[in-house]
Amino acid sequence: MSDDQYYDEETETALEKVKRLFVENKVVSAGVGLTIAAFVGASYGVRTGRREFAQHMFRARVGFQFFTLAALLGGGMFYDKKRKEERLAIEQSRIEQSRMIALEDDKNV
Repeated sequence: MSDDQYYDEETETALEKVKRLFVENKVVSAGVGLTIAAFVGASYGVRTGRREFAQHMFRARVGFQFFTLAALLGGGMFYDKKRKEERLAIEQSRIEQSRMIALEDDKNV
């Protein structure tokens, strides 16, 4: 979905919403990927007996989770503001169109 397209929250499915949010906020996607990579690395370290490596990966996972949470909150606030501005612009456009139609009707009468 391009940035100039408006989406309808009422008809949007849960899967579509998740896809849209991941595309909109790429930092969250990166954070999730890094968290998964750290978790897989920690699992590998535990299975191979490399305790120090596993410990580093577990700590990295916690850091990446914090990063992801911060990105979610920051991105949520940013995109909430952006969506409100889009809705306001659409509403103003509709009001302007209805005014133009009303003016044309008055001229024709």
